Amino acid sequence: MLFGVHLLVPLLYHLRMRQMSKKPWNVAVDQKYEPKVTLIVPTFNEGAFILRKMENLANLDYPCEKLEVIIVDSASTDDTVSLINEHLKKAKFPFEIRVLEESMRRGKARALNYALEYAKNEVIAISDADAYWEPSALRKALPYLADSRVGAVTGSERFLNLGQNSLTQGEGLYRKVYNAIRMGESKRHSTLIFQGELSIFKRSVFQKFAEERGSDDSGTVKRIISEGRRTLFVPEAIFFDEAPSKWRDWIRVKSRRSLHLIWVLVDSLRLKMKNKFPQPSLILVTNFYLHVINPIVGLAALIGFIWVGLLYPLIFLFALLPFLIRRSRVMLFQYALSQIALILAILSYIKRDDKIVWKKWRN
Repeated sequence: MLFGVHLLVPLLYHLRMRQMSKKPWNVAVDQKYEPKVTLIVPTFNEGAFILRKMENLANLDYPCEKLEVIIVDSASTDDTVSLINEHLKKAKFPFEIRVLEESMRRGKARALNYALEYAKNEVIAISDADAYWEPSALRKALPYLADSRVGAVTGSERFLNLGQNSLTQGEGLYRKVYNAIRMGESKRHSTLIFQGELSIFKRSVFQKFAEERGSDDSGTVKRIISEGRRTLFVPEAIFFDEAPSKWRDWIRVKSRRSLHLIWVLVDSLRLKMKNKFPQPSLILVTNFYLHVINPIVGLAALIGFIWVGLLYPLIFLFALLPFLIRRSRVMLFQYALSQIALILAILSYIKRDDKIVWKKWRN
């Protein structure tokens, strides 16, 4: 019974949002909208990636007179800053690039807010140093911001190491399902799930990036929705990065992101109860259920299944049948890891773990 509830609710929500995602946009999309943009790239010990990022920035397809880039470094202990400065001396960028240096590492959100003080333009975009935008990403994302009701947009992730192993393949399949949900939420009203690798905000709709509990992306989005604006997932705005290929790294990254989202969901529910959060209850309450309640239901179901299986061992044999199909095996393994990551995030939330600075999963 518990397993049925645990699996049925996510399935029904996915089907509902997938149906919603096929509906036309109910926002005014203007392909001629070309605002001035400040792109902020926070760095910390990015020596292995920064030159490729610089080349990626140079290839962006956007009017150079309407674009500035601010790279803000959080006291890197490697050669990140020297590599940036050397590259700037050799390469000629068609737009302005400014490099800011913090004296100490204070977390991504504070680095972004430091850079925000120097930003001159009406639209603020953020990207990570190890994420690479498709050249047309800005042009494909910005038309949705032309609507006065829209305050922020985020893009779609593609993995450079998709075929590396079963873990990265599973993440690719999982991302397709998740993107369908975010698309449906956006068509209905807004999605809370943003990715810092490609997020774009109207400067007029927020004062600064959310610093509490390290949630610079979804935490900021929560504030924007509470102000009556919409926040959208734009699938054609594409960026590339790598998925963790080791299960320990994967769980660490997922549990950290899940913890941030749980903080945001709890705060959003509080606002909803005060009629200060216009995102539809179907989206908000279901996301809270999926990320907070359902993992606990799944754990209880697993304990019950093991107890019954010890009494009737043949049940274990039937449970193994889906693992004979490779695609099912990959998806089930990925789903199980996701539930583990959520359980760890819930435990961190209970302990009130509000770290602002996190350990990087790769160097």
